[in-house]
Amino acid sequence: MAKTIAIIGSHGLYANYGGWDELVNNLAERKSKDTHYLIFNSADAPPRKSVPEGITVKQMRLRADGFQGILYDFWSILLCYWKLDVILLLGVQGIPLIQFLRPFRKVRIVSNVGGIEWLRPKFGFFQRQYLKWCFNLSMIYSDIVILDNPYHLGFLPGRVKAEVKVLPYGGEIDTTLSITKELEKKYPFLRSDYFLSISRSLEDNQIGTLCESFIGSEYTLVLISNLSSTPYGQGIQKDFGNIPNIILIDGLYNKPELDLVRRHCKAYIHTHTLCGTAPSLVEMMIAQRPILSFDNPQNRFTLNEEGFFFSSFADVQAFLNHGEDLSLLIASREVCGRYTWKNIVAEYESCFNPS
Repeated sequence: MAKTIAIIGSHGLYANYGGWDELVNNLAERKSKDTHYLIFNSADAPPRKSVPEGITVKQMRLRADGFQGILYDFWSILLCYWKLDVILLLGVQGIPLIQFLRPFRKVRIVSNVGGIEWLRPKFGFFQRQYLKWCFNLSMIYSDIVILDNPYHLGFLPGRVKAEVKVLPYGGEIDTTLSITKELEKKYPFLRSDYFLSISRSLEDNQIGTLCESFIGSEYTLVLISNLSSTPYGQGIQKDFGNIPNIILIDGLYNKPELDLVRRHCKAYIHTHTLCGTAPSLVEMMIAQRPILSFDNPQNRFTLNEEGFFFSSFADVQAFLNHGEDLSLLIASREVCGRYTWKNIVAEYESCFNPS
């Protein structure tokens, strides 16, 4: 018997804002025959003329981010709570509403809490307190809580009623493109030795400090980020847009082209400090490029200790100047096998059915 699951909290189907959106796309495109989804799309999500069979998209008039994000989640929950039996929450800022609805109707709640959001510097004091409260509530009012990195197990509160699972994001690299004259004109650095970094324009991703470390360096840095969409990113454009060996790309959402850039870099520099299992890191592992990663427990878990770990960007430049063999920093095929989307989608679908 087909089961319909509501997916709430992301920007929606075929959005390109982060790991949750990539997860939604893969759940939709790789779903089993008997699984149907009702996916709530943010007001700023791109309109699509067609969707996979078994998928219904509800276009909302609210945005999934900013202050509207809480209203977006609350309203999405209200629209489906009385009709469906399973809800997948991507982010738990809407979980306070669940505690009031649950006495009237039992709905299976599967919550992906994301990272430890209340530690992010972009949030003010009251926002952090709310996010931490929601995290703790999700452990009581969810049937299953999904963490994307085992490091986050250390943040569980004293009271946990939900089943807790660790499911990372998956990754897949498109290999259909090769370097052509047209693409070389668009990305002139493709045939040179360049170091690559990809992340959202957030302070905790340290991309400003990364760029500073490449000023005066003999090496070329290609940085891909949503630069123009945040004040922090706009500052990066202003400060480093004219540095000859730093190439800034303001968003690149064409996956075959993005993966071409990934596949031809000399090495990847991962700068995230507060993420869990970062999709950008997973995809670089699968692209089989050497990894230089900021040293924290989350990144060590993701890489299974394989790679070069640094605590400052001066360490990166010193390592590069030392002439180490970068090929030793490529993730093993065994570790990459943990991040196969087919298996991860199957794990998510198993969460939707009571044991």
